[in-house]
Amino acid sequence: MLMFYSEERWNNWINQVKESKFKFDPSAEGLGREGIVFLDMEEDVILAICKITGKLQNKYITKEDAAANLENMKRIILSPVEPIDPDKDEMIESVQRALVAVFGAAEYFVAGDFDPKADPTKLIIDAFKAEEAEDMDKTFELVSKAGALVLAGKSFDSEKALDKVAPDSLVAEGIDGLDSIAAVLAGGIDYTDEADDEE
Repeated sequence: MLMFYSEERWNNWINQVKESKFKFDPSAEGLGREGIVFLDMEEDVILAICKITGKLQNKYITKEDAAANLENMKRIILSPVEPIDPDKDEMIESVQRALVAVFGAAEYFVAGDFDPKADPTKLIIDAFKAEEAEDMDKTFELVSKAGALVLAGKSFDSEKALDKVAPDSLVAEGIDGLDSIAAVLAGGIDYTDEADDEE
C-alpha cells in the first residue's frame, strides 16, 4: 500500500519550527516571516490529505487504503509534540486543532457520510450554534461534513462564515482548516503523480 505521509516528514517540520525564531508579536499583523513555517506545515499535511481523497475519488486507491492512510496520518500528526517554547508550542497546537477538522472532513468524505446537496457555509453556521449550546459532538460532525463538501469541490464562503462565528471559537479554527483545503484544491493536484507518495 502506498503511504501518503511519513513520521520523518512531520519531524522535518517540527525541526524547522525549532530552528525558526518565531515569537508572538502583538503589534504585527499575521504571524510574520518566521511564522510562515506553521502555514507551510499545515498546507503540506492538507495536500497529503487532499491527495488521499482525490485519488479515492478518481479510483486510484480503494476506500480501505484511503481510510488506513488517514488513520496513519492522524497518529503521526495529532500526537502530542515535545515542548519547544510556549509561543511555538501554542502555534503547533493551533495547527493540530485546525487539522482535526480536516481529518474529520476526510473521514466523512471517505465514508460517503455527507449530503452532497448541503451548503458548507450553512453547516458551519449551524456548527457554531451547536458549539454555543456546548454540543461538541454535533459541532465536530457539522464542521467535518462541511469539510467533506469542500473536499468534494463545493464552494465555501469563509468570510460569510467567519462573520457569524466568534473568532476564538473551535469552529473558527475549523474554518481555517476548510479554507486551507479550498486553497490547496484551487492550486491543482496531479493525482496520477506518485512522486510525493511515501513508499
